[in-house]
Amino acid sequence: MAGGGGSTESGEPEFQIAPMIDVLLVLLIFFMSITTAEILKVDASITLPVSPSAKPHDAKMTKLEVAINVEWRNDKAVFKVEDREFPTPADMVPVLKARIEAKPNMRALIRGDRMLPAAEIQKVMDLVGQAGFVDIAFSASNKEKAK
Repeated sequence: MAGGGGSTESGEPEFQIAPMIDVLLVLLIFFMSITTAEILKVDASITLPVSPSAKPHDAKMTKLEVAINVEWRNDKAVFKVEDREFPTPADMVPVLKARIEAKPNMRALIRGDRMLPAAEIQKVMDLVGQAGFVDIAFSASNKEKAK
């Protein structure tokens, strides 16, 4: 009698490892790609203002938010949209417009440093409005950062 595919002379089926590795690699790539798409780019060097009534970040909103980080460095505001730093705040507008045009229901999450003057936050709010955002949120911590 002729043996089927993957059998040995003794008639025992042989375990095929190569297809299993292929499937596992495809699953690994799939989970890596969807996980990185949901990470909100925030700047860990920013010390957020403290508000006892601050609520935890809603993880479901991560895909619908663009983080605008404003750091106070050497008595000067440094503006970043996610990981990209901009020399002037006005340079952010085209990037923000592209984001809101791609997803009209996006929310701007402004993360301002604790030492940042209010005038700098006002600049960012004005530019976010010029870009077309109607939903703006501010980030704050509900407890002091341990030093």
